Amino acid sequence: MMSCLYRNDARLRPARKRMMREMLEYVCNYYETEVEAVLSYSRQARLIWPRHVVMAIAAANGFTSSTIAEALNRERTLVSYAHASVRGQCDVYPVVAREVKKLAIYIRENIIEKNEL
Repeated sequence: MMSCLYRNDARLRPARKRMMREMLEYVCNYYETEVEAVLSYSRQARLIWPRHVVMAIAAANGFTSSTIAEALNRERTLVSYAHASVRGQCDVYPVVAREVKKLAIYIRENIIEKNEL
């Protein structure tokens, strides 16, 4: 995990954005949606869920709300809402919890740790 000492360092901004893009691409591939569609301002459920999952996984792995919001062209406050929304769904639906956990483990092991600075 990125050191808290350096997580706001401006020199790391390109690396964080690249990791966010890789996470988004993986989640979009998993849910069979297009990255550009998820990045759009569409409010279709099939696009909102992957967007929220990426935000929640990134937040759980120490990315700041500002970093996540910037990478996904969203407001910073939406990130905490998305994280809470995904956690709520995971609390209610065990199948969703397993699915999100599976995605989070893959992202942690194959994207975040691979690009760790």
